[in-house]
Amino acid sequence: MNQDRKKELTIDGENLPEEKIFERDMGYIQEADVLVAEVSTPSLGVGYEIAKAEQWGKKVLCLYKKFNDGRKISGMIKGNKTLALKEYNTLKDAFQFIDDFFTA
Repeated sequence: MNQDRKKELTIDGENLPEEKIFERDMGYIQEADVLVAEVSTPSLGVGYEIAKAEQWGKKVLCLYKKFNDGRKISGMIKGNKTLALKEYNTLKDAFQFIDDFFTA
């Protein structure tokens, strides 16, 4: 992460107007060929980004950490068969799924 970006982060998140965050992140998705999302914890923002990526024809990989306490990922994510969905135990596993996704 560059130094300028670090200065924008606070304990409350980014010190930017919401409109700037939205425009920037939508621009990232429009420019990307694929979206890789970590979906272990439900997030309205990540869900929105996944939906926009799908709408714009992007391939999407969703990764989630295996839980042993009964927690489950969103049914909207798990039920969407157009998403590549992978459960990982370690970061090494997650990186391998990402590598496999990009080489497929």
